[in-house]
Amino acid sequence: MRPLSLLRSPTGSRYVLLVGVLLLAGAFAGQIVHNQFFGMSWAKKQQDCSVEAERRYPGDALAGGLWQIRCAQPAAQRMTAVSLSGSAAVLLISAGGLWVLPRRALRRAGPLKPATAKTQAWADQEVDDLRLRFRPEIAEAKEGWEQPFTAGPPGAPVVVLPAGVDALTPETARAIIRHELAHVAAGDVRLAWLARSALVATVAVLAVPVLSFVVEMQRDGLDVWDALVQPMWAGYAGRSLLLLAAVFTVSQMVLRSREHEADILSVSGRSRAGLTAMLAGADRTRRMRGAYQGWWRAPDGPRSVLANHPSPARRIEVLQLSHPHLRAAWPDAAVTGLLGALALTPLSRLAVTALPGTPLAPYVTLAPAFLVGVLMALVWGTQVWQDAMRDPESVPLPARSLAALGAGTALGILGRFEDLASPPAWNAVAIVPAAVCVAAALTAVLAQACASVVRPSYQRSRSRSLFAVSLAVTAALFVGALRTAQELAAYTTMLPHVSWAWLTLPGIHSPHSSSDAGVVGFLALLALGWGLRSASAARTDTGSAKETTWRLALPSAVALAAAAGTLAARWVSRHDQAQAGFGPTLQYDRMAAAAAGLVCLLALCSVRGRAGLWPALWAAPLTTVLTTGILWAVRMQSLTSGQAISHVEYFTDPLAQLAVLGGLAVIPVTLLPARAPAPAARFLVPCLGACGAAFLTAALVRTDCIALHL
Repeated sequence: MRPLSLLRSPTGSRYVLLVGVLLLAGAFAGQIVHNQFFGMSWAKKQQDCSVEAERRYPGDALAGGLWQIRCAQPAAQRMTAVSLSGSAAVLLISAGGLWVLPRRALRRAGPLKPATAKTQAWADQEVDDLRLRFRPEIAEAKEGWEQPFTAGPPGAPVVVLPAGVDALTPETARAIIRHELAHVAAGDVRLAWLARSALVATVAVLAVPVLSFVVEMQRDGLDVWDALVQPMWAGYAGRSLLLLAAVFTVSQMVLRSREHEADILSVSGRSRAGLTAMLAGADRTRRMRGAYQGWWRAPDGPRSVLANHPSPARRIEVLQLSHPHLRAAWPDAAVTGLLGALALTPLSRLAVTALPGTPLAPYVTLAPAFLVGVLMALVWGTQVWQDAMRDPESVPLPARSLAALGAGTALGILGRFEDLASPPAWNAVAIVPAAVCVAAALTAVLAQACASVVRPSYQRSRSRSLFAVSLAVTAALFVGALRTAQELAAYTTMLPHVSWAWLTLPGIHSPHSSSDAGVVGFLALLALGWGLRSASAARTDTGSAKETTWRLALPSAVALAAAAGTLAARWVSRHDQAQAGFGPTLQYDRMAAAAAGLVCLLALCSVRGRAGLWPALWAAPLTTVLTTGILWAVRMQSLTSGQAISHVEYFTDPLAQLAVLGGLAVIPVTLLPARAPAPAARFLVPCLGACGAAFLTAALVRTDCIALHL
């Protein structure tokens, strides 16, 4: 299977997630080993560089800090190399499992014997049906072996079947054979053995720092136990257990989801009766044995957590769906958030080490958010799009998955591998998980919007294009959310006196407001385009022009009304700020335009629940642009004279601020039930938008709580 095809499945995304956790665990162990052997020299180098920077650049903190980074770069690069060697070690050990575990399984099932002519004929027919490029070897295990499996190198896999499989009914025997061949067609045979060896590899690598420390203590004649009970090792043990739990969870998810996907592939285009009957029989046998084996081995007992295969009942449940598919589950979300949060700190250190002195130096703060955002989009966000494509009428993102994503992110921030002075952990715990959840909620809204206009035939013919679109949109949301959250967490620490004006720092006062505004505009155009196509398709299917017209007319009317209300409030208060100067006036202009967009979003969601988020994604930016455009026409002469900000900043800053303010409302709105607007609401909501925008704008001007006095 091609890598791109593998990534477009839940199992493929979980493989990527598993490899990411393995790399992180290895880097963590490597960092501890570096501190054991090179910690003193690294600390001395940092201190010497700091003293020299103060001597060279007295009173210039910025220049001194840059010189200190360049001075200490060799030591930082050595620490990075040792950390990455831990990542390489865990991958090498896991790769060793690809060679050891399949051979061990083949020995345990042996001596193997060739399949009978009847079994081989069934297998040959299934190979042709699945269009495999080569014919796997079919063998039968020894007497008493009950579990079929597939092992061997990619070009020559061996399918091991239970002895006497040809004595079963033809439907059952062919269902077993086709299921194993479906694993070969899916290309997940060797990756399954990687998942089975992941936990052992992680334990081995995480044990290296402890073993090296014990050997060092014994060599120096010191008490090992007294040294191991220190807080540092307690923290290492806690973080190691967290990583081991993540590896175990993801590896089990990989092994179980591949079974579901093999089931789905094996029944594609044919009857499900044979496989369902076989699974029903396995479920009865399992329950009968469990009744005599005690609560530990019961089908739903504690030991079921350790099973590599989903229960037969669960497999039947998936097969009985009208369109069998796997949904992104809450453990996916939890581990994705955990991995992303844990990776932020090491990636930040790597960026500070590697990027200064290169053309990428201006992106030192963006690079970690970019890498983590793309990772989260790849391993979890794209699966939300796949769920929406397969079932557009379902809930776009269950609240349990949203809560798991936030909890995993918060846990990853608290369990970070380094103690950083800025931002404080509690600031980040309060801000970063919420921002990640906002990005996830908007991802689900856009995915459902796209699924409502993309026909199944187009999904099949343009699957690569849809995958690229989903990855780009989701990555833009997660990267923007992470960067904004990190900046806001830092601002709340460095500027505690500015109170609510914190919210303007990643908005109208952000140095990258233009790029943020570009993302907002891109998403607005996407939502509007899909809205137009959805309305056109609904008109064709239902023949009702009136109802479909309201899908676009109502958001447009609310946008116009909110813009009018904001402009009226700015006109009434024009004399109140005349004495404050032109700078504060422009600041309030941009905040008022962003507030108008926020009111438009809230007004639409007040009558449509979470269903109002889709039209609000284009109506709210439209409101902000309309308000900004009219205010710009009034201020144009003053802006042209060069007394304040540029024309581009005047238009982009409000959209960047809208992204920050709108994010505060996304999570509560997502929890509301979706509903259709009542007929009376179509006339009342624009009035509500106009009044709300006017009152909010007047409050901003009167209270002065959101202004940042620079």
